[in-house]
Amino acid sequence: MGFSPPSLAIEPFQNLSAEELRADKTWWRIYEDSFPASQREPQAVILESILRGAGMAFRARHDGVTCGLATTHLLKDPAAVFLVYLAVARGARNRGAGMELFELAWHCGATRLRAQGLQPLGLIWEVDPPQPTAKDAEARQRRIEFFQRRGGVLLQRPYLQPPVGGVTAVPMRLMFRPAKGEDVPTWESITAMVRSIYCEKYGATNGIDRAILDKLLTEKG
Repeated sequence: MGFSPPSLAIEPFQNLSAEELRADKTWWRIYEDSFPASQREPQAVILESILRGAGMAFRARHDGVTCGLATTHLLKDPAAVFLVYLAVARGARNRGAGMELFELAWHCGATRLRAQGLQPLGLIWEVDPPQPTAKDAEARQRRIEFFQRRGGVLLQRPYLQPPVGGVTAVPMRLMFRPAKGEDVPTWESITAMVRSIYCEKYGATNGIDRAILDKLLTEKG
């Protein structure tokens, strides 16, 4: 019989302003510890996206200390919530914080889009490919299974994450959870969302050259 760690006594989750996020050093330590350099965008990019209203940032706290984080980018054409980052501190994992952050990120993002007169198709995000030969193959599969339990499905369209670390594109997979009443997207709507992720997020916010993004749209992950 397996052991399930007790749930954390999590304080009310917070949707952060840029000033609050800039000052939370623990948030940034969890961010750096949870993602490889090739997948981490500069701090200034995350802060600027919040200031522009294009992005949102969240944190979970336990005893006044941040123990989890999430960020989103609100896509407009087509409307969808792009979950950019989701992470929980090592000592707080498997205790419910990740699930709550995931749902909060969707709820807050969808609410803001609807307030702008847009109807989001759903929540979309990137995951590492579940390659059996990867050194962290087991961890990759666990992450995918976590999202599948939340209603996410792996999309079959090839996908490359643009070079947010400033070097090379990273082969990834996309997962998607449709909004209530929406269907699993067609190939055409998936391609439209990828184009929106590239142009609205990685082009307009990260400043990646449009020629690079156009080339990635035609490449296989």
